[in-house]
Amino acid sequence: MKWLVLQILTVGVIGVLMATLELVAVSRLVSSSTGWTPVNNVYITFSIVTAVLSCIYLIFLFEAKKRNNIFERSFWSLMPKISISVGVLSVILFLVGGTIGPIMSWIEQWRSLLYFFLIYFLFLIFLFIFSIEHKKQRNNNRINKSIHISFIWTVVLFFGIFFLF
Repeated sequence: MKWLVLQILTVGVIGVLMATLELVAVSRLVSSSTGWTPVNNVYITFSIVTAVLSCIYLIFLFEAKKRNNIFERSFWSLMPKISISVGVLSVILFLVGGTIGPIMSWIEQWRSLLYFFLIYFLFLIFLFIFSIEHKKQRNNNRINKSIHISFIWTVVLFFGIFFLF
């Protein structure tokens, strides 16, 4: 029960982080060459992504501490295929919805929807990396090690992406 409460509190921290980001963004829009953006600094963006990934990491870590956790179920052997399929389908739907669908007009009205998409895609990337690592470590029953390694690889991936582009 205590791990579930900690997971709920972690989701609350993500909500507070996104609400704070929204409040700061509303009061501080800056002009850039590409238009109006709330954040122009790559370090701030990387910090926000790392904070969200840390919360996702904590949610997974708290789940691993439970007695009957979800990571001991049999469907985890198929999870890399499931997560990549859901991820590709989500990207396609997001791109189609953004170009010819109503997603961009919805985001203009409710900017918090953009934060929801950010968290969703970060969760899918973390889930994919974790599912590969968990499948490798499945015989050793080292769920915590898989979670730690997944967090490190996800942060390193985003660190490389942010500073490469």
